[in-house]
Amino acid sequence: MDRAEIKYLKKIEKKRFKSLDRTKISLAGEVLIFSLLAAMITALASYFVLKNHVDERVGEQRMGLADRLTQDIVTTIRGYPAYEWLLGYWFIHSDGMDVHYSQSEETDKKARDFSRRHPGLVIDDVRTDEIVELSMEDQKEYAEIVYDRMIALLNQLKVIYEPSYLSILLMDQTYDKGTFLVSGASPDQKRGSDYSDAYVIGVTAESTPEQKSSMMVAVTGGRSMEESGDYIDSFGYVQDILGGMHVMVGVTYDISEVRGDAQTQIKSMIMIFTLLQGILAFALFILVYCIAVRPIGEIQRNVWDYRGNKDSGPVLKKLSRIKLKNELGALSADVSDLIVSIDEYVTEIRDITAEKEKIEAELSVAKKIQADMLPGRFPAFPDRNEFDLYATMDPAKEVGGDFYDFFFVDEDRICLVIADVSGKGIPASLFMVNSMNRIRNQAIRGKSPSRVLETVNEELCRENESGYFVTVWIAYVDLVTGKGVAANAGHEHPVIRRKGGVYESVVYRHAPAVAIMEGMSYEEHEFELHPGDRLFVYTDGVPEATNASEELFGEERMLQSLNSNGKDSLRELLPDLKKDIDAFVGDAVQFDDITMLGFEYLGTDRSEK
Repeated sequence: MDRAEIKYLKKIEKKRFKSLDRTKISLAGEVLIFSLLAAMITALASYFVLKNHVDERVGEQRMGLADRLTQDIVTTIRGYPAYEWLLGYWFIHSDGMDVHYSQSEETDKKARDFSRRHPGLVIDDVRTDEIVELSMEDQKEYAEIVYDRMIALLNQLKVIYEPSYLSILLMDQTYDKGTFLVSGASPDQKRGSDYSDAYVIGVTAESTPEQKSSMMVAVTGGRSMEESGDYIDSFGYVQDILGGMHVMVGVTYDISEVRGDAQTQIKSMIMIFTLLQGILAFALFILVYCIAVRPIGEIQRNVWDYRGNKDSGPVLKKLSRIKLKNELGALSADVSDLIVSIDEYVTEIRDITAEKEKIEAELSVAKKIQADMLPGRFPAFPDRNEFDLYATMDPAKEVGGDFYDFFFVDEDRICLVIADVSGKGIPASLFMVNSMNRIRNQAIRGKSPSRVLETVNEELCRENESGYFVTVWIAYVDLVTGKGVAANAGHEHPVIRRKGGVYESVVYRHAPAVAIMEGMSYEEHEFELHPGDRLFVYTDGVPEATNASEELFGEERMLQSLNSNGKDSLRELLPDLKKDIDAFVGDAVQFDDITMLGFEYLGTDRSEK
């Protein structure tokens, strides 16, 4: 036994006796003084517990209401196809707009005149491209109509749900200063620029540090909630416009009055029950001390003896002397059974741990072998400057069923492959190796992508007793002309980005996966890349990555991530996308392999000629 172990055992022993002594003294003291303090302690404890509970309930109710209001208003704003144009117009032309801060008869007349002049346009469905074709007067009138409708909606919501403040505002890039665009008002509330007023359009105000922090959270997560003292602030993020200014929806509730009424009722209730609680508590503690504390102390000592020296023999012998016929006797017998079970469990854990370590070592070796089979050195072809290429594979388990591959089929054509085997673990990885080798062998023989898939499908179907299948996307790219041909066997649609453009999915009908049934034929799709164009292909582990709320990452978030990092090199782009996936998933378990491959065509002197 080394010095550290001896020191640890002494520490445990010291804690053991200290715990027993402290328990004996504290119980005796509680029995002695509890009758004098029970009523006061119960009153204070009950008051603070109920007060906190009521405060939390009031806060939760108002938070829930504020959150729903925020979401509804954000949804209403985004319901207008041209909402970005409207918000920008209201901000830029706030001084020149003729607004009535309600949906008046004049607003309705404006709407009828607008619809009569433009019979093909529905006010709620007008798009930005349709608005910009209108005259400046019509644009102004349309903005005023929608503004008055939005004012009317916020006024109505303020009357129904009674928030203290209800606004749509435009924050600067640093969230320090905001301009109020739309503010709801109750019928008896004055409009103006004072703090107690319902703000008119164009009023500016400084944000507090708490509001600033909450708005930053809302921009990241869509909405946020902040409780500061007697106020609850809810912010919903709408859109960034005008070069990075943030459009927010703000809802504020003052909950001080509601909490005050609830606390008055709590005080009255506490006074009624205090005396009776004190008497009953005193009698109960005396009884528990006499018939329970002493036997439990004996059981506790034996448990600590076992914990300290791990010798179950003497402990079991002492516990067997407790002959009580009530629950404490049953507890003593249960503790004895538990000690026996612990001894058996420790022995079993030792055996399982040894076996687990052996399996983990074997899986680690398998993972290293699988990683070495995939091309992993980048740049993959340092002597070729016609393209850039980068790929990654993150298995859900120690070994996975996804794979990618790339190789030259002749001097000027490169083959790109990405695939996803059904299932996970070692069986899927073995099927993956088989599929990968067969695809490469058929491709380097000069077969077209469709013929490669057809041949591999026949070969795998003949030997597929396990019932696995594999989705495959395979393409040849001519590095001189930039022309390519691809075949897709049930795989995710590829993504393309033209030089200077954005990443977009290329959607077309594809055939079933490989190894499902014999006799399948696969269609080919031609495409052409120009210098600076990029291809991005991936497995379903990317869009189907799931967070703790069981939400999917999805294709839309994937494209947003790619476009937000569009200026990155491929070596930066793929890790940045993986970081966004990890941030979305959080602590949730990764259930599927995540594999990605990026290809950028750079062109050659021959292609330019």
